[in-house]
Amino acid sequence: MDATCIKLYGVFSREQEVTLGTGTTKRKSVSKTSWFAKEISGNKVEMRSLDMHLRIQGALTVLDKEAVLDDFTPEPQLTYKLLSSPLMKGDSYREQGNHASAVREYEKVRSIDDANIRALFGMGISLLALGKTQKAQYVFNDLIKLNEAFQEQHKHLFNELGISLRRRGLIEETLRYYFKAQEMSPEDENLQFNIARAYFEGDDLDNAITHLLNALEINCSLESALKFARFILEKELLAFGDARTSRLNSYVSPASETTA
Repeated sequence: MDATCIKLYGVFSREQEVTLGTGTTKRKSVSKTSWFAKEISGNKVEMRSLDMHLRIQGALTVLDKEAVLDDFTPEPQLTYKLLSSPLMKGDSYREQGNHASAVREYEKVRSIDDANIRALFGMGISLLALGKTQKAQYVFNDLIKLNEAFQEQHKHLFNELGISLRRRGLIEETLRYYFKAQEMSPEDENLQFNIARAYFEGDDLDNAITHLLNALEINCSLESALKFARFILEKELLAFGDARTSRLNSYVSPASETTA
């Protein structure tokens, strides 16, 4: 495969010849430095220098991808040690319910790649599980700035974090989160249902029904939305004569309208 088609990510090294000493003691040596590389759009790569302890140092540098491929060498073992391994361990700990250990592993990843989406999702979920709401909100604010976080490949983590936010009663953050996702997926019926549920738990029935109807308009067979609609109708939460009652009924009992 053409190397230019591969997204660059991980630890790279660069060797440069340097001159040491002067006069008769003058000699040449090879200096090897380590860098964290992360490809962005436009065939550009963000580069951050790593110190001798493999911690981020110095300012961010943006290079052409071609220059990185020419002048830098991938270090897959270091990439695994510093990024892939702690990320996998963090996910495993989180899934086992060991959230304190999960947070420690995610912090290792973020010490090098502070915008790592999996680490941000995982850390947010684990911090909420630990009841560390304020720290989770800091992570949430970082996450919501990243459009990549709302892409299809992260959907299961997106859903897990959304549920965690709502269960912790963070309705405002939950809605900000879901509306950011709506910008990326305006026709997602599950997202519309989740927005409806968040509004309902925030005691905003009008907006809850608006988004519930949106969900049913997109997918009239969505069982979770139909169950919610039945609940609203059975509890008679809408005032007598409210036109939305008939709209909800049209989805809950469509057969009644077609019976001869």
